[in-house]
Formats: sequence, C-alpha cells, structure tokens
Amino acid sequence: MPSARRGREIPNPVRIAAITVCAVGFIGGAVAALLASGCASSDLSKDIDITREVVDCLPTDTPAPTLVARAIWYPNASSFGSTDESALGHVSGVLALADDKLWFMEWNGPEGHFDILHVIAVQQAQAFKVARLGNSAMLVVESGNESFDSFELMNGGQFGSDPKATQSLCDKLRAIRARDAQPGP
Repeated sequence: MPSARRGREIPNPVRIAAITVCAVGFIGGAVAALLASGCASSDLSKDIDITREVVDCLPTDTPAPTLVARAIWYPNASSFGSTDESALGHVSGVLALADDKLWFMEWNGPEGHFDILHVIAVQQAQAFKVARLGNSAMLVVESGNESFDSFELMNGGQFGSDPKATQSLCDKLRAIRARDAQPGP
C-alpha cells in the first residue's frame, strides 16, 4: 500500500527499511543504556532504603550488615556447571553479611518486606571459594555436612555477575574465619 510523503509516493520496502532503521536506533540506544547501567556494582550497602529493609528483616539482636548485595542463590550448587543440575533451581534477592552470618533474602512484594530464605554461619562453613566461568564468578560455600550453596553477586543491571565484589566477599568471609579462629589474648 503506497503512502504519500512530501507529495511523492514511497514504495513499501523503502518505508519499511526507514522504520526498521529508526526502530534499531531506538532499541540500540535502549540496550546501550541498559548495558551501561549493568556496569554498576552489586553492592547495595549505600542504598539507604534497601539497607533499612534488610535491617528490619534481621533478628533484633543482629548488628547492621556490613555488606548488602544483589544476588542469585543456587542451593546445592558447587559450580556453574552444577547450577542446572539442582532440582531446587535458583532465587533472586539480596545477600547480606551481618556479624558472622550470611543472610539470603527475597523481596516479598505483596507484603512489602524481605523474607529470610537461608542463613549460613561463617564459622560453621567448611570452605569458601570463588568459581569462575568466563567473566562470571560465584561464591561457593561448602557446609560442614558436605552440602553446597552458591551465590552469584549480580551487577547493577543484573545482566551479569560482579566478579570483583564476589572475590571481595570471599576474602571478607575468610578473614572472619581467620580472625575468629585466633585464640584471644
């Protein structure tokens, strides 16, 4: 069906190509904006609202968290290859380090608060390591009963993991274990 533009007809293929170029330009700009936001860190500790919601969820005697991060929890996964093997799948939420415990929480939208789904006592874990696959990284926690939990700290756009933050968290957890394992003076 021909259309008129400035007094002349534009054939359908040309009009379609022009629309396609405009759409690709718009989509490309949107993707670029999303990818740029994806470069942000997984660390949410400076977000006052999220940190307040996390603190409200924690037991009252728990110190304020030193870290709050976007994360995906993979129960019973010990590496990237085992994430698909778990019948439990995965859950998106936040991972908080408060005192000597890791707290994984999921946002409960209808009730407007976080729900604690999993807690790991740092001293009771057997080992902490970082599993890597290309540019991705996940914190792997081996528990004393030889079970595993893995956490992929997600960057701001939630398009990929945050390897730097993951390694930093692993180092913090190892430091807590080393500090608490030292005999007192």
